Amino acid sequence: MGGLIHSPTAVINRVAGDRSSVVGYHRFLKNESVNYELIMESHYAYLSQKVSGTDLICVQDTTEYNYQHHSGLFKGGELGTISNGTSLGLRVHPMLVMDAADGFAYGLSSLQILNRKGQTQDKHERKYNTLPIEEKESHRWLLAIEESKKRLSKAASLTFVSDRESDIYQLWSRIPDERTHLVIRSSFLRKFTDQESQTEITPSSALILLGQTKIKLSARAETRTKSREALLEVSVQQVWTLKPATLKQQKNNHDPDRIALTMVAVKELIPPDSEITDPVVWFLLTDLSVNSLEEALKVVDTYKKRWHIEQMFRLSKQKGFNLEESQLERACSLQNLIALVLIAAIRIYQMVSSRDNQDRQGADIFDQDELEVLETLKPGLEGRTERSKNKNKPYTLAYYLWMIARLGNWKPEDRDPPGPITFRRGWETLEKYRRVAVLYSPPG
Repeated sequence: MGGLIHSPTAVINRVAGDRSSVVGYHRFLKNESVNYELIMESHYAYLSQKVSGTDLICVQDTTEYNYQHHSGLFKGGELGTISNGTSLGLRVHPMLVMDAADGFAYGLSSLQILNRKGQTQDKHERKYNTLPIEEKESHRWLLAIEESKKRLSKAASLTFVSDRESDIYQLWSRIPDERTHLVIRSSFLRKFTDQESQTEITPSSALILLGQTKIKLSARAETRTKSREALLEVSVQQVWTLKPATLKQQKNNHDPDRIALTMVAVKELIPPDSEITDPVVWFLLTDLSVNSLEEALKVVDTYKKRWHIEQMFRLSKQKGFNLEESQLERACSLQNLIALVLIAAIRIYQMVSSRDNQDRQGADIFDQDELEVLETLKPGLEGRTERSKNKNKPYTLAYYLWMIARLGNWKPEDRDPPGPITFRRGWETLEKYRRVAVLYSPPG
């Protein structure tokens, strides 16, 4: 199945070279002895060894793959619906593990693929609010951390990052310890009070102002917002988060009635003549101590890492591997394919996050035969002008990734740095050259 990993597409007919290969791929993906958890095991084992003694940032989020346009391929009941309640598809929840120092993406420490088949009752009918967390779909946020803590036991420290949907009381009451921390954007679904005065904290409350800072915000195609430099006002408050009434009513619930947290508020200051309609307003919760602007900005920077998992999702869909274009007929086959594609997507994400890394070596990403092919191609990738030369430190990731970007049609004169789609194209081209090199290499 190596071709499926090395060919940046999820459409089997494009991966396989002939009819017999197509049949082989389909047999593997629908084999009852194969499941996505089994596929991920070797990845988890590799990851566990790579992160020993390292401070890590672990980002989790949920995405959906919509297969309604291929609904005629599936047998009845094979797939459940996604969040819109009508389209057939799968919900996928990975945990992306990055180096806290340089942002290098090591891999995934957890992967959950949720299929809502057979689910006919809505939340009201199931009395969702009264269910223990273990019986809710939102348990995925807690489970992903619990699994990751075990698989990353050799790491020096873990900081888990996620958005408002994960702001669940049980995460705060059960997860943090001396080596495990949380940075989560608040949803204000619970009551918060100031630790000293006991007054309620709301989104409009005035917190302790620490200062201002400027950050670069990336463009977002889904909201049609352009990249910009934002001036932010940063405040902080020590707060209690209070146990929700629904938890108090549950039998055998032993979560504490209140938890001490730090709230870091980030609000964008908008000029009077600005056209910005969606200013940054973040209320970030953490168990970490924050006593200065520098410490608050570290929390903000940690939360900003959440954007990288969105890049990985983007890469797995239309702008990359086209997972939603797969025409597999079984849910189990789709789940296996998703696991394989996400492992491949990690490698491209490694390229994106390390394109300027002059400290890590090429072997952190590439195999020896790939490095040899890149060295052979290097003269043809450089131009005559000084600007078109590869000026990166030899044999570093930046040195080799410059070549991958050139193979992906990036030009050194381009204003924007190479992104995931460029690296996907470059990797695909490298694989073609590598196959030719293997084919025509002398025996022995």
